[in-house]
Amino acid sequence: MTKKSANSLVSLCRQWLAPLALGATLFPAGHAAPSQYDPKPRLAIVIDDIGYNRDNAQKLIALQYELTFSVLPKSPYAKELTELAWIRGKEVMLHIPMATQTNAKLDPGGIPLNMRPDRITELIATHLASYPKASGLNNHMGSRLTELEPAMAAVMKALAAQKLFFIDSRTSAQSVAFEQAKKAGLQTAKRDIFLDNEQSVSAIVAQLEKAVALAERHGSAIAIGHPYPETYAALKSHLPLLANRVEVVPSSTLLRELSHNKRDPVHIFSQASASNRPWLQGLSK
Repeated sequence: MTKKSANSLVSLCRQWLAPLALGATLFPAGHAAPSQYDPKPRLAIVIDDIGYNRDNAQKLIALQYELTFSVLPKSPYAKELTELAWIRGKEVMLHIPMATQTNAKLDPGGIPLNMRPDRITELIATHLASYPKASGLNNHMGSRLTELEPAMAAVMKALAAQKLFFIDSRTSAQSVAFEQAKKAGLQTAKRDIFLDNEQSVSAIVAQLEKAVALAERHGSAIAIGHPYPETYAALKSHLPLLANRVEVVPSSTLLRELSHNKRDPVHIFSQASASNRPWLQGLSK
């Protein structure tokens, strides 16, 4: 390149960059910047109770959305559906039965009220070893057990050993699971919306709209549904209508973003965790 050519190139670059120095944008008037500069709100949708109703679970797994599937570890079709979800590129987590206020009968592999903390940690570790593709865990029922700090600390100890996440299904307003997960240094959050307590398509769509509104207000939300025919119908028909408002993402993606959001103290690593991890100290509250 000659000196004259080089000078011409420098002059051209200055002409292009000068407007930016005055506050102009690279994007023409009337056009937004690409989505990475202004990301859509994030919505994680967890489908609980996977492992019993095979047909409905298969239909939900086939949907072209990044749903998360939470598997009851000792249910009849748990392994089969876990593999199917994995093959389809869907995230899998474990759905662990836990003791309730009413002493309801637990599914196999659950945590009764009288189980010792060390045994709880061993049980969770055993379940995780049986499902190496699981990214995290949430509670099935658990309105009593999730209120007990020693039990929840034992659950989180097993998860922390494998750096997995925890979602508090919030089956009790007095749950301490979320706080114990933060203390253990886990990526964690609480469920925002149950989609299908009322099993009609219209009611589920209304709950889905509430979840989207929460995501739009706060930047993200977590909704939990179940493998009901009505839930499948509602998601299949209504999610396409929400594509311009919200992005459906795997739970791990949402939790990873929340754990790095300094403005949201609800989803920040605890100070106790950060003290042992210098790179997290700026994130703790």
